[in-house]
Amino acid sequence: MDETILSKYPVDEFMVDGDIVINFTGNGTLGRVGVYHDYDNPNNCPIVPDSHVTVIRCNRNVSGSFVFYVLKHYQPYMEKLGSGSTNQTELSAGILKTLLFPLPPLEEQKRIVAKIEELLPLCERLK
Repeated sequence: MDETILSKYPVDEFMVDGDIVINFTGNGTLGRVGVYHDYDNPNNCPIVPDSHVTVIRCNRNVSGSFVFYVLKHYQPYMEKLGSGSTNQTELSAGILKTLLFPLPPLEEQKRIVAKIEELLPLCERLK
């Protein structure tokens, strides 16, 4: 790894535990949503996402898990909105602005996440 390249990035562009990532380019993975966790990076390597990924970093008034689950709900919708060639489809950065995004108070966000995480294992077993 060339450390001189990393020094050119501002500190706020490095991945932080809990950052939500959305794939904005590709076929079959377009609109895919994930969460970056420090425990997935045991060597604590500095990571800067490439231009094909959009990062959402929540503040303390918004539950990152809540945002993740809302975006997961929209994942199939975002996948259909890609444009470009059959080899490389892309989402426009403005697509996130078009999504209806419910934002209840933080405590309600936490209750919703807890209920989702309680029911997800049951849903997986039913599949």
